[in-house]
Amino acid sequence: MAFIGLQRSAVACVRMLGGMMSRNPRRRPRTWSSTRRKECRTGLMLETLESRIALAASPMSGLGGLAHADMSTPYTQARLARIEKLASAAYAWALPAEFMYRFANYNELVTAPVNTLAYSQVPAAWNNAATNAGDSSVLYINGELNLTRGALVYTTPPTNADYEVTQIFDNFINVVSDPGTRTAPSNSATSYLLVGPNSPFSHRKSVRLDGFTFPVIALDTNRGEMLVRLLADTLAPGGSPTSVQNTYNNLATQFTLNTLKQFQANGNKPVDPSTYDQMTPTAEQLQQAQKWQNTPTNAVAFFEQVGRSLRLNPLPTRATGIGGTPLSIVPAYMAPQANARRVYFAPSAGQQTTLALFRPIGLTAKGFHIPKGWGPAELNALQLGFEEGENQIQQKLDNPPTSATNYWSYINHDFGTYPNTPAGYQYRAVGVIAGGFPNLPIDGLYAPIFTNSGAHTPLNGNNTYEITFTLPQAGYSSYPVTGIEPPLALNSGGSPIGFWSLTLYQPDSTEAAAPFLSQASVLNTAYSTATTPVVSINASTNTITVPASNVGPLVESTAIMFGAGAGAYGLKSNTPYYIASTPVMNGGNYTFEISTQWKQSLSSNGVPIQYSGQPENLVTLSTPLSANTPLDYGVIQPVSQLGSTQIEDGRLQPNNGSVAGFPAGSYTIWLSPTLPAGVAPTNWIPTPSTAYLQSIYGDSVALSTTIEPMIRMYDAQPGDMPPSILPLPPGGNYPQGLPSSYLFPLLVQAS
Repeated sequence: MAFIGLQRSAVACVRMLGGMMSRNPRRRPRTWSSTRRKECRTGLMLETLESRIALAASPMSGLGGLAHADMSTPYTQARLARIEKLASAAYAWALPAEFMYRFANYNELVTAPVNTLAYSQVPAAWNNAATNAGDSSVLYINGELNLTRGALVYTTPPTNADYEVTQIFDNFINVVSDPGTRTAPSNSATSYLLVGPNSPFSHRKSVRLDGFTFPVIALDTNRGEMLVRLLADTLAPGGSPTSVQNTYNNLATQFTLNTLKQFQANGNKPVDPSTYDQMTPTAEQLQQAQKWQNTPTNAVAFFEQVGRSLRLNPLPTRATGIGGTPLSIVPAYMAPQANARRVYFAPSAGQQTTLALFRPIGLTAKGFHIPKGWGPAELNALQLGFEEGENQIQQKLDNPPTSATNYWSYINHDFGTYPNTPAGYQYRAVGVIAGGFPNLPIDGLYAPIFTNSGAHTPLNGNNTYEITFTLPQAGYSSYPVTGIEPPLALNSGGSPIGFWSLTLYQPDSTEAAAPFLSQASVLNTAYSTATTPVVSINASTNTITVPASNVGPLVESTAIMFGAGAGAYGLKSNTPYYIASTPVMNGGNYTFEISTQWKQSLSSNGVPIQYSGQPENLVTLSTPLSANTPLDYGVIQPVSQLGSTQIEDGRLQPNNGSVAGFPAGSYTIWLSPTLPAGVAPTNWIPTPSTAYLQSIYGDSVALSTTIEPMIRMYDAQPGDMPPSILPLPPGGNYPQGLPSSYLFPLLVQAS
């Protein structure tokens, strides 16, 4: 009976509002109060939302029955249910905008000022700020962009010699442009004019200014993010031509970001930054940055950040930039809207209709405000819907896949740029919590795994797992092809353009910067050497003095190890120690204390938080250095990833065929708390076990040992050249429902 009453009330509202909009004054009702008219408008708006946003099999659907502002119990329940459903849908849609706003505020306090590049001299590791699923097999350069201040000039070095890709993201984490080895091959440097949507050059593909021709990259929002990924052999010795330091010195420093005025004043040439070092934040800046580290847990605070983000970044339209241009003449480095076939539109264009649906909960292009007349019940519904949205997106990320993908989760289409649909908005939100800035799959495909095959139990660092990659064969008679090395695109010489790697993380749903790289990665010293002589040991100050390392900078928390002479000084060789104080530099030497442990901060889930903590158990250095007993040291290169780069340089050891299930010539990577018997240490990624974590944190706190392995492929083989991880081309003799003609091998728990 209540449902029938709601229907009749809605019909009455339709008739009333129809009369109010009529040109015939005789049809306009005179007996309805302004309050009653407002209530009807609210109810109809929510009813319209129900029909527009409730799509089949979508977590954003199910807005319930009709809404009404009448405060009797049925109406109240329906109204609060709608607020809850709207808030849930709004969370999924708005999370990227909130993330971009918060991430920019954080980085401008601790990383680099806006419109400048932050150059990383070290790969992502457990003790640096490369969070959000930082990739330890590349070097990063990133920058926060604000194009309301004028045009910028972005200069890249030649792209043919080394793999590189620049992802330029808008305010909704859509990839707007991706100049690099795949899209813009060149033997010479290129200077792009980087402009915002309101620039007079945003409708141009190129422009000639002051005698210099620029290719144009136009963002579709005022602000965005630039993220450069450079292939570097992050486990190579410091002296290797492909080492991190040489890649940094010879390649990374050739990327520059200038204002147009700076570039032109320098004779149309890039201007190097005054320093390549990242900023050192003050204690006050670190304190301010804490506000921006995590997504707010309060719905009002979250939507307020979304509102500010939207005010700063008006939604693009289909006319923004070069919208409407045939794809055949659009530069390859400009990413069109998802699923574009013939015409380019900016990736985030066309969301105004969706945003309008959230007006009843106070979210509009002008910002967010709590609707007039709301009380505790409405705010509670908003909070419940917000939390429901969080849970739905987390479940979508964690949703266990099936044997069809060997239980790996990956999306090989509609990622990086997202359809403006409920499913597309969910993918965007998943992208945020999965790592923040996903590539286009063709540039870089990410595949995490969360559960132990069909058992659907979380992977645990106390266990031992193995994954075996066999060598590709000439010709395949059936698909999918499973288990070979991930197939990559090849250059004209037949060599892979990109690379692949397997990285180990610890997930944590309570931390926006998760998943985190694990400190346990320092337990494998097989890729590290202690060959640099220690300068001195000062027993009175309990410090050690060493020369600079060619592996990376020496900072507090850097893991180091000592060579064969360590025992004479009460130290252990090939064992991790940590720089326990800020190194004091004198000439080319560094002086500091050391500790046996580094104790990170723990999240509420018991996960050690990357780039946090303090030293524990300072080492007493009571014996001065003796000329008769030299002591060597070296920086530990953490093993949190292994892949094709280690195969190419010959350090990842192939199987010899003597053990069943491990064919000759195949490569097995082991994930285990300790080195498995008979396994080459160069094939081992250490996992965080209970024993390891309790040795640092004790047994009085809850500790998480859940792990998340992730395979990355950069520049995958095209889908029309099987086997490929990318989507299958139309037609072809493939099994129905196959996500790709190549599947990653099973991750197997060893007995």
